[in-house]
Amino acid sequence: MHVENLILNINEISDEEKKIVFKHINECESCRKFYEIVIAFENSIKSLSIIKAPSEIDIILKKRIMMDKMRTQILILFLISITFVISLKIALSFIEKSNFIIILKLYSFISSLKLPKINDYQIIAFILSIIVSSLISEFIIIRNLKLQRGG
Repeated sequence: MHVENLILNINEISDEEKKIVFKHINECESCRKFYEIVIAFENSIKSLSIIKAPSEIDIILKKRIMMDKMRTQILILFLISITFVISLKIALSFIEKSNFIIILKLYSFISSLKLPKINDYQIIAFILSIIVSSLISEFIIIRNLKLQRGG
């Protein structure tokens, strides 16, 4: 009979059970070694000193969390800016004369399909509406980011 479970719970068993366990430990070398290991482990745990975190740990952690949030917001703003620049470049490239002629030819083809005639001003208005829509959507996104930060 081995008593490892009782050894592990030696502080929680009755005095009568402790007598039986210690008698067995004196007779069984395997259980005696196990008991010595358990006692050595408990003593080493008791000898450990408690390390106290610095008092400013809360401030450090809050700053780190805020920095991570700021990095995320900066990345989002950067991506929004890149998207805006690309969409602006696309819109401006359509305004250039060569692309403008291609657009007019495309619309001429479409108008030959018995659709209402589309003039140059309507094309420019369409391109400007894309630019304005981009600006409005980016303004809304930036405003929402500011509201999330509490600003």
